[in-house]
Amino acid sequence: MTTTALTGYRKSPEASGRQHPLVRVLAWELRRFRASRLFWVQALGFFCLVLFVAWAQQTPDQYYFGPNLNGFVAGTSAWGLIQTLPPASLLLLGLLVPFVTADGVTRDLQRRTHELLMTTALPTWAYVWGRYLMGLLMSLGLDVLLLFAYLGMGLLLHLTVPDYPTPEIGNLLLIWVGMVVSATVLLSSVSFALGTVFPRQSLLVKFVIMLVWFVGAVILPAGFGNKTTPPAWYSAWDPTSAATAQRLLLPYRPDFAQDHVVTVTSDAQVQHTLLTLENRLPDLGAWFTPHLMEAGLSLLLVVLAAFMFQRFRNAFTG
Repeated sequence: MTTTALTGYRKSPEASGRQHPLVRVLAWELRRFRASRLFWVQALGFFCLVLFVAWAQQTPDQYYFGPNLNGFVAGTSAWGLIQTLPPASLLLLGLLVPFVTADGVTRDLQRRTHELLMTTALPTWAYVWGRYLMGLLMSLGLDVLLLFAYLGMGLLLHLTVPDYPTPEIGNLLLIWVGMVVSATVLLSSVSFALGTVFPRQSLLVKFVIMLVWFVGAVILPAGFGNKTTPPAWYSAWDPTSAATAQRLLLPYRPDFAQDHVVTVTSDAQVQHTLLTLENRLPDLGAWFTPHLMEAGLSLLLVVLAAFMFQRFRNAFTG
């Protein structure tokens, strides 16, 4: 019955004019997300938290060289974003994404609708990939909220705080793609794949992923301290970007503290010098490509989960 359902339906879009099966699943999932008050509350809460983080960390670094000689680093500059994104906003994202994507397939099993749905002519690949893609799309929507929060807060601070620079949109987009989008794709793929392969342990899967992300974003970087630089390979491949940020910040502080402090004589000079430094992007090649590769390779886990997926409940026992 399963073989017939999977092969016989492939010609139906052309033969009967019905929707492609993948489009049908995406439409189902979109309607479910639209009707889920919990998801929209989570999204709104995430947006508000990121706004608060962007406001609270508007000046992550300040320099004082006397009663009338000081300056600050803008939180929405390249320097500020590298310093503040991993330990705050990316950590929040890592704690939320597993709850958005891990239950894409297992939700039907929990609601006792799995076997009923599996008796239809819906192809297995469309069922699995449709659930994954919509979960990924909703997670990327959270990324867009994060981007708008930082961009909007940066513009607001520029209008209300003296000498606060406007966000450099190009720098913001590059850091957002390299750190935020790549991490979201990785988290979505791992959460969905493990939740699909181990549906009875989906809650445990979420908490394990959250714990691993917390350790990678907070505990391990703290072990290096401020005086020890993480290994280059670890900084390049760290999906949480915490170790990545530690290495990327190295060219900023010494450049200002050692090379320019002796030459500045006023607040305006301090702020001008900082402005030329804080929007200077570090070398992207060392970490940008590895982060995108991690995101791309994580899709193989979804392919494996789709291959291992079984249509009927006897596959979920144990």
